[in-house]
Amino acid sequence: MILLMAMTACVGGSWSETDYQEKVANAAEAARSSVQTARLVVEAVDEGKALGPYTARALSDAETSLASVATQFGSVQPPTTRSTVLRSEVASLLEECRTALGDLRIAARDGHFDELTALAEPLPRLAGQLQRLQRLRAT
Repeated sequence: MILLMAMTACVGGSWSETDYQEKVANAAEAARSSVQTARLVVEAVDEGKALGPYTARALSDAETSLASVATQFGSVQPPTTRSTVLRSEVASLLEECRTALGDLRIAARDGHFDELTALAEPLPRLAGQLQRLQRLRAT
C-alpha cells in the first residue's frame, strides 16, 4: 500500500523546483523499495531459504513495481531547465535499476539461481544512489 501511495505521488505536473524534487524523492523511495526487495530475495536464495517459484515471482513483482515507478516518473513535466537535467539523471538511474532487476528475473525464471548473487552486485550501489535522491525531499 505504501508503495502505491508513493508511486501515485509521482504522477502529474510539477509547478516548482521544490515540488519536482519531492516527486524525485518519492520515485526514488519507491524504486529503492523494489531494489531492496530484490536484494532480500537474492539473500534468501543464498541462504537456501527461498524456493525457485517464489524467487522468480518475487523478482518479477519487484521489476514490475520498478517499471511502474519509472513510467509514472517519466510522465512528470519538469518545471525548469535544472529539473530537466535532474529528470535525465533519474530516468537513467531508474533504467539501470530496471535492467538489473530484469536480469535477475530472467536468471530466476531460467532456473539459474547460482547466477543471482553475481547479477545482484550492482544493487547496493543503485540503492545508495536512490537513497541520496530521497534526500531531495523538502524538510
